Amino acid sequence: MGLTLSKETSNRVSAVVLPPRMGRNEACHCGSDIKYKQCCREPDEALRRQRRGAVLPEWIDSSRSKLQQFEKYVCNVFGLPDLLASLVDTRRAPKIPTFDVVNSLFHTAVLRIPSINALEGDLKESDFQKLIGRHPTPEVKAFSADVVANVLDKLQLDGIHRAIDEVIGKAERNKAFRDGCYSALRCVALDGWEPFCSYDRHCPHCLVRKVKVKRRTGELEEVDQYYHSYVVAMLLGPVIDVVLGIEPVRNEEARRDIDGEHKGHEGELTAARRLIDSLHNTYGGFINAFVLDALYANGPVMTQLAGYGYGGFLVLKKEKDEPFKEALTLWQMQGSCEKYEEPDHKEQVQFWDADDIETLDTYEGKVRGVRAVVTKPDQDPSTWCFAIIGQRARQLGRRTALRIIRSRWHIENTGFHQWISYWNLGHVFRHTQNALRAILLLWTLAFNLLQLFIYRRLGRCRRPKDPTDTIRHIVEVMLREMATLPAPIPWATLLLNTS
Repeated sequence: MGLTLSKETSNRVSAVVLPPRMGRNEACHCGSDIKYKQCCREPDEALRRQRRGAVLPEWIDSSRSKLQQFEKYVCNVFGLPDLLASLVDTRRAPKIPTFDVVNSLFHTAVLRIPSINALEGDLKESDFQKLIGRHPTPEVKAFSADVVANVLDKLQLDGIHRAIDEVIGKAERNKAFRDGCYSALRCVALDGWEPFCSYDRHCPHCLVRKVKVKRRTGELEEVDQYYHSYVVAMLLGPVIDVVLGIEPVRNEEARRDIDGEHKGHEGELTAARRLIDSLHNTYGGFINAFVLDALYANGPVMTQLAGYGYGGFLVLKKEKDEPFKEALTLWQMQGSCEKYEEPDHKEQVQFWDADDIETLDTYEGKVRGVRAVVTKPDQDPSTWCFAIIGQRARQLGRRTALRIIRSRWHIENTGFHQWISYWNLGHVFRHTQNALRAILLLWTLAFNLLQLFIYRRLGRCRRPKDPTDTIRHIVEVMLREMATLPAPIPWATLLLNTS
C-alpha cells in the first residue's frame, strides 16, 4: 500500500508499503502461525508510528498549541485516524465518507459543541473545516446535520467498542495506569446513569415510568415519563479515570426480542451484571476489583465477581440485611481497632474491622466488613460502611480500602457531573437507539483520549476539589486555538490503513 502525500509532506517521507492491521489474537500475516501480538505486532506498530510521525506537517509536529499537541498525541500514540477510518455504517453509496462525519463528531465531543445543529453551523466555518481536513470554503457547509443524523442512525457500534478497547489496551502497554492504582489493584466502579428524560419525546426503546406532576391548578396528576438509563464502568485512578464500557438498561420490548417470556423493563442490576460479563470477556485480568454501591451488595453479584477472580468493595446500607447485620454485631463486640489523624486532609478516622463473615446463603466466600467514621473540623462526622470480598482485596490495609471505596465518587464527579454540566450529554443529540449509543461511545472515546492527554502527556495535576476544572480549562484553550490553524490537518496522509 503506497502513500500519496501532499506537497507539504512529500519531502519528509517516501512511499512505503505497510503491513495490514490485524487483531492482536489473529494469526500473524508473516505466515508463522503465531498470534500477531506475539510475533510481528511490535515492529509493525513501530513502523506505523515512524511513518505517521513523518507525514505530520511541520506546523503540527513542532507546535506548542494545545490543540495541535493533542492531535499529534492521539495520532502518533493511538493511531486515531485508523481508529476512525475503521468505523462503518450501512448507508448505500454515500456521497459523504463515514470518516469525515465521525471525525467531525469526535471533535464535536472534544470541543464540547452542544448539538448537531450547532455542529452544522460550525461546518460552515473555515476554522472547523480545516480541523476536519477540508479546504476552507466559508459559508458553504461541508455537509448537513441530516447527513450526521443519518450516519448516527446507521453507524455500526462494534467498531466504536473496538476503538475504545484499543485505546485502553495501548495506554496499558504504555504503562499509563501502573502508577495510578491502589496498592497495585486496578479498580472499576459501576453505577447507573440517567442522562435525560421527557414527558413528550420518546422512541420505541425508551423506558417508561409513572410520575406525579403538579398542574397549574395545584392538583397532582400521574403521567408517563420517558427516559433512557445506562450502566457505566469507569476505571478509577488517583489521577486518570477512563471509561471501559457503557451498557443500556433494556425496556420490555427489547427484552421480549431476546426472550418472549419477559415482562416489564429490566433493572440497573441486570444490566450491570451483563456489563460485568462483557468487561471480563474484553479485559480479563486487567481488572482486579469492582467498587459498587449498596444496590450490588448481595450474594449473586459477589458470586459473579468471585467466579471471575475479581475482588469487590461494596457499600453497605441496609442494616437488616446480611452481611451488614452480622458486621454490626461483630463491630459492637470487638470495638474500634484503629484511630489516626490525616494531616493532609485535616481529618480524623476511626475504624471498626471484622473479617471472615459467612452469613450469606447465596455467596460461599468470606466477607470482610469495615466501618470508618471520618471527622473534620466544624463538620458532622461521616460514616463509611462497606464489605470487601476476594482474597487479595481482603488483605488490603484499612486506609487503602477506605481510599478505594471513597474513590467511587469519581464516577459521579469526573463522569456524570462533568458530562451533564460541560459535555451537554443531558441533551438528546439524536433520539434513536443506535444514535444515542453511538453518541455515548464516541464521546467516551474523546473523553478517554482527553484524560490521557491532559494527565499523562501534559502531566497536569488533578485538582481534588473540582477535578473537572483542569480538563475544562484545556478544552477552552483548544477551542480558541482552532482559529490559529494555518492549514487543513492532512487526515488523508495520516491514514496509514487506507484499506
